[in-house]
Amino acid sequence: MGLELFSEALRRYPMAVSVVTVGRGGAHNGLTVSWATPAAFDPPMFLFAVDRLHYSVDFLKSTRNFAVNVLREGQERVAGQFARQSMTGEQKLDGVATREGTTGAAILNDALAWFDCEVAAVHEAGDHLVVVGKVVDAGLGADGKPMVSTAGLRYQKGPPGR
Repeated sequence: MGLELFSEALRRYPMAVSVVTVGRGGAHNGLTVSWATPAAFDPPMFLFAVDRLHYSVDFLKSTRNFAVNVLREGQERVAGQFARQSMTGEQKLDGVATREGTTGAAILNDALAWFDCEVAAVHEAGDHLVVVGKVVDAGLGADGKPMVSTAGLRYQKGPPGR
């Protein structure tokens, strides 16, 4: 099977668009993901997949926390801000209203819902890592409908070290 066919099939599979934030004590990063989902009820767990070369992986290893902030329709600008590659010294959270969650990860004030997690396990999955977290806090934000991947996001593998 070719990767183009896999990518095209994924474009037809609706997934909620979220911003995953990692960090603690003022050092934060965030990334837009659509590969995030609940994993268990007891204990409550959530997981997401991240490219193993993504800058945020270093934060995950040091802080052992993350928050999944579910975006709502109309937050395409926020999704785009966190989807772009960070430049040296740049803070993606600048200009975005946040508060610190229980784990220290940033919670986006305008998120539809959020899940604040402590890392429970990290599994290798091809070119990605699957990060599983125990949910220590969760909440609801503004009303609305979730943004889904059919809102124009594209699945494609970028060059190494992006």
